[in-house]
Amino acid sequence: MNEKMIIDASSLYAVVDRRDPNHMLATPFLRSFARQGVFLLSNHVFDEIMTLVKMRLGVSAALQLGMRLRNSRHIEMVIFGQREEMATWHLFSRYMDKGWSYTDCASLALARQLGVQQAFTFDHHFSQMGLLVYPQ
Repeated sequence: MNEKMIIDASSLYAVVDRRDPNHMLATPFLRSFARQGVFLLSNHVFDEIMTLVKMRLGVSAALQLGMRLRNSRHIEMVIFGQREEMATWHLFSRYMDKGWSYTDCASLALARQLGVQQAFTFDHHFSQMGLLVYPQ
């Protein structure tokens, strides 16, 4: 289990909310990749998904997801330090012509730092960044 992939809030939300239009793509992909690799989850994406789930599905759903993410052996939590934050800020301020959120830039900074070329996401910004987006 050595393959690594960035995981985004859009894909996590699709897994959690059965009414999400991408749910039927997200869930089997998550299970399939988890057999061979690990998802990299930054504290920025964790913050984003906890807030989104709490606002849309309620505090109970957010707490349940948070515990599952924190305890999963298929998720590697990455807490940003000063170096990662500076790289994120550099990307955010450099690509002002893009619609990339600060969290998107954090994911790109993490991918570049660790040499990861792929992301589990439904956000088109990740393909703009040059990452391979899954599921295809």
